[in-house]
Amino acid sequence: MRINTTTRVLHLMMIITVAFQLFSGLFMEVPEPGKIIGWSYIMFSWHIIFFGWLGFLLSAVYAAIRFNEPGQWERLIPWFSKEGRSAFFSSVKEELPDLLKGKLARPEKQGPLAGAMHGLGFTLLICLGMTGAYVMNGVRSDGSMTLDMMLFLEMHSIFGVLIWAFIFGHVLMVIYHLILGHWHILDIFERVRIRWK
Repeated sequence: MRINTTTRVLHLMMIITVAFQLFSGLFMEVPEPGKIIGWSYIMFSWHIIFFGWLGFLLSAVYAAIRFNEPGQWERLIPWFSKEGRSAFFSSVKEELPDLLKGKLARPEKQGPLAGAMHGLGFTLLICLGMTGAYVMNGVRSDGSMTLDMMLFLEMHSIFGVLIWAFIFGHVLMVIYHLILGHWHILDIFERVRIRWK
């Protein structure tokens, strides 16, 4: 199956955005009144104002486009329908033993197990963006927060850790596909050709 230009562009933008968010989260500092503005404070501003909103928007748009395709909702988020759950558990039963034996379904198969993992990625990014936006819009000018803000900030940190785990697992699976000779998986990075006419 060919990967369309929209999917490739959004995927690449999400990689850049999420990478910036994850690494900026390691080095940024929350600005404090009276302190000289340094690069760690600027990193914080980019994290919440530009890349934060961009990451949330991209993940939401990407998910909306994918969910709009026939049958993709049940494949990406299988938990809310009997058919989706049945297909997911059948896929796990079929593919997990092969995975442990050094076999992996080709990426173009687009099975329910792989779909649910991608859906998990969308969901985590959207939750990360929503909790971050909630905190950013509620912090007072002096930096103080209400209890609900502190709760959402803690949730934001937890989702951040889960995203690190997801990205690590995602990269490992790509490497595993390549070891097995599934080079088709790299089609997502094919050079984008935009037709202007």
